[in-house]
Amino acid sequence: MYTKLYPNKSLPSNNFLEWFIGFTEGDGSFTITKRGELQFVISQNSLDVQVLYYIKEQLGFGTVIQQSKSDKTHRYIVQDIKNISLICSLFNGNMVFLTRNTRFLIFLAAFNDKALRSKIDIIEPISTTIIPTLNDYWLSGFTDAEGCFSLSLLSNSSGYRLRFLLCQKWEANKPILDHICSLFGVGNVFKHSSPNNWEYIINGVKNCNSILPYFDKYVLFSKKKESYKLWKELRLQLIKGDHLNTNTRIKMKELANEINNVK
Repeated sequence: MYTKLYPNKSLPSNNFLEWFIGFTEGDGSFTITKRGELQFVISQNSLDVQVLYYIKEQLGFGTVIQQSKSDKTHRYIVQDIKNISLICSLFNGNMVFLTRNTRFLIFLAAFNDKALRSKIDIIEPISTTIIPTLNDYWLSGFTDAEGCFSLSLLSNSSGYRLRFLLCQKWEANKPILDHICSLFGVGNVFKHSSPNNWEYIINGVKNCNSILPYFDKYVLFSKKKESYKLWKELRLQLIKGDHLNTNTRIKMKELANEINNVK
């Protein structure tokens, strides 16, 4: 379908599309406006607007806009029917989270209604979801959207807390976090203090080592790539014992505060 619509463009790579689906399941939305118009939207902090332009470049369609002059949010938007058909074809049968897939199927039904009235091909819905592995980019994309690498160095002792976290809402989605936990073989899934929220958390230098082979191979595409790089460097400093030295600990603490504030 893509080749038919864009005969002079190269197909997006499977690696990108796997990442894109994971990223969308974290930060994307399938929207039906009050007027019945269809919009595919991914919102992102303006500091990381480059990832939206990257998506536009890879797909070859869509628009990146600033939500408002005073807002620090940009959006990638697709709303014309031919490109919405490509979006629907891509996500149909390729989503992981149950609640996200349910919303998509409602969106797809609205698309098919428009397709029938416009005399264009409908897309037969696939209701089943898939399971992520450590041999594809889905988890990299989802981590770019919903993951967090963190290091906390305690002020009054030599203690620290090195962590990797993934968050997701609704208990129906908890089995996917449990599955990811089983893939890495470390960590635990906890109920968050906020209602209907769950967290997959890996704690400690040794346990966090388990995720390095995956993220070194299936690289992140947002600014979180730099966060991961800094987090990994600080992990090595912990192994070397730099956190036990007063001078190096101060510098490590400064860097730790920058992990999730990479400009």
